[in-house]
Amino acid sequence: MRFLLITLFFGSILGFGSLLSGCAGKNIHRDLVPDTMVMTRGWTFPTHGAYDANDRGFEYSNAILYENTLIFGSVSSGVTSLYPGLLRVRWTFPVKNGVVSELAAEKKNVYFGGGDGFLYCLSAETGKLVWKYEVKQSLVSRPTIVNGRLFVTAADDTLYALDAGTGKWLWSYKRRTPQTATIHAASAPLVDGGEVIAGMSDGFLVALSLEEGVLKWERKLQVTTKFTDVDASPVLSGDTVYIPSYDGALYSLRRKGGDTLWRFDAGGARKVTIDQSVIYLPSSNGSVYALSQANAKVLWQFDIDRGVPTSIVITERYAIFASSHQYLYVVDKVTGKGLYRFNVGDGSGFSSNPVFDSSTESLYLLSMAGNLYQFKIRPEGAKRPDAYQFGSAEHRRQAY
Repeated sequence: MRFLLITLFFGSILGFGSLLSGCAGKNIHRDLVPDTMVMTRGWTFPTHGAYDANDRGFEYSNAILYENTLIFGSVSSGVTSLYPGLLRVRWTFPVKNGVVSELAAEKKNVYFGGGDGFLYCLSAETGKLVWKYEVKQSLVSRPTIVNGRLFVTAADDTLYALDAGTGKWLWSYKRRTPQTATIHAASAPLVDGGEVIAGMSDGFLVALSLEEGVLKWERKLQVTTKFTDVDASPVLSGDTVYIPSYDGALYSLRRKGGDTLWRFDAGGARKVTIDQSVIYLPSSNGSVYALSQANAKVLWQFDIDRGVPTSIVITERYAIFASSHQYLYVVDKVTGKGLYRFNVGDGSGFSSNPVFDSSTESLYLLSMAGNLYQFKIRPEGAKRPDAYQFGSAEHRRQAY
């Protein structure tokens, strides 16, 4: 049985030893303020009603961009399609026990896992149900859709292959879940070259045949007996796969066969982001690293104030990420220098991953308090707004 260690995954205030060492309970970036020369806060869209607005749970979903709309899921209100420019709801789809996976969109459909144990497919245009398939799990990975097939990993270490158009079962592969405590998360499958590759909670990365789900090869990544999970999504660059284990290390693996090229001793449950031969790793130890893609040389390290980081958005100038505890950060992607910190409230950080719309320079992310935030990156060379006074009492208050 898989244990629900949500508190650990998102960074408890108790610290949990080395997993959060160096960041738990600290305010190491107290001089960082929400500098409007870097980014400005736009609108806030609440998903909770007044009765549960202070219920700071966990949001597993994310926002996705679909044509001129923003579609996102939450644990309290199901799925919502929003016109972000007008802040007007297009449609909603209620889900019992909410949405407990990231969303994916493909060919006018949106796919996600519900807290009721079903995998859903909705029309992205109307929000109407196309099909649903019972996986009997309250958590699944972000679905991966390739050539009309959908692949998803459930919390019990079962990887499903379904027809993306009809929801028809094609095959499934079941891994034996370890009896020790594991992290409540699941690895989104990577599809490449006739194989489906995903991490499992027993510490292995597996590659299955695309057609039948037969095991082709496996590679053990976690060598400790603490938390064995490999819950991050594999990332393919050239002929190399990059994937971290939760509290172990980041691995660079040969795509064919999974032989290790190098390892970096910092783990995580979020996928890495690669930009111009630089790997950006959000680590479960409470730090964000920029590493050389060739040899894992540390280019810079940014320690967040508390908690663990979300996945990382890379723009032309910035690396943007949030913490599970309290803050949204912007750092210089070349130097790692902190440029911006926005406070959403003590204990009301982010467990949802951010999404960036480069066409409007807008960032969207959902807080644990159920608020969907929009931020906009300021154009380079723009003048400071007259109403903004750097270091004002309001901004000093938000910095703490």
